[in-house]
Amino acid sequence: MRVLLLTYSHGNGGMERQLSLLARNLPPQWQRCVWSLEGGPHAEAVMAAGIPLIVRPRRARFDIAPAVHLSRLIRSWRPDVVHAWQWMPAAAAVPACVALGIPLIDGSIRMGSVPPSFGRPRRSIMHFATLVVANSSAGLAAWRIDAGKGRVIYNAFDGERLLAASSQHPAARDDEPFTVVMAARMTPPKDFATVIRAARLLAGSGSARWRFLLIGDGPDRAALLAEAADLVTAGVVAFPEGGTEVVGHIRASHVGLLVSDPAVFAEGCSNSIMEYMACGLPVVCTDSGGSKEIVRDRESGYVIPPRDPAALADRLTYLREQPSVCASMGAAGQARVEQEFTVRRMVDEYVRAYEEAVARVRVRGHGVREG
Repeated sequence: MRVLLLTYSHGNGGMERQLSLLARNLPPQWQRCVWSLEGGPHAEAVMAAGIPLIVRPRRARFDIAPAVHLSRLIRSWRPDVVHAWQWMPAAAAVPACVALGIPLIDGSIRMGSVPPSFGRPRRSIMHFATLVVANSSAGLAAWRIDAGKGRVIYNAFDGERLLAASSQHPAARDDEPFTVVMAARMTPPKDFATVIRAARLLAGSGSARWRFLLIGDGPDRAALLAEAADLVTAGVVAFPEGGTEVVGHIRASHVGLLVSDPAVFAEGCSNSIMEYMACGLPVVCTDSGGSKEIVRDRESGYVIPPRDPAALADRLTYLREQPSVCASMGAAGQARVEQEFTVRRMVDEYVRAYEEAVARVRVRGHGVREG
């Protein structure tokens, strides 16, 4: 069986990490090829695994040469299934897939809300897809994908990352400042500003030592650095360079945060939350999209209202003052990741989706009604 995996880039993001995990761990009976418009750091892992990787960059905004190349590749290689992780390569694949009767899986739903731009063309692409896969139930619900076509396949955490980090980075100690980490792209959906406001509330209390690690890159980074300049000087907030691996910083923390603004974009299945849980940290997250599908409120962490620095400060204070609760929540989250968010589980579910998509197209090809 052949699967052609399509993406826009292999940049430093959660989606790109998940694609790489899947490509490298598919069973050997699945011959795979990865096609993209841009390269990036996660391309190296794909190539190191001996997986064919084709990068066809655009020379201009409306350059159709990559789409023509993709169509020719589909026609010549004849994959059994095409799996597009983003809407643009999915759109480029639709004509060839429809013409040749090749099942198309649209895996572009990675958030828990519909973006204000490109919503209409993406719905048109999903119409031609055999199956639509999202990484959260919130995503399927937001796009109103029915149960006959939609499937939820949650992201996975690669345990090998934790093994590598544990040999180089010590875990957080009780005699150190209570350390809170948030690792995410510094873009409008990620509400670092609320985290900074909560840090200011806690630093002003004068009753405890706090340290906030804000890790990420993006267009909002410079503004956030300026906003937190006084807290950086006081040693309360730091902006360490994360690179492609942040597990070391997470291991040195006591609590993991994902504070989002669902009014901008709702979360899908957050890689950051799974990283916190895998490292044994309790999680405090905003009630945004799929976050509460991962974090069980008051079991593995707390789900708080959006844009509420006082609520965030309150939950962090409680976790600091109740170390046994902090430890038990971290252990519960870690156990859930080890049981439910494994690479093997994710790969098996994608294989079942591929097999289902192939079977559906074959049934249609023989003139038999589905259902």
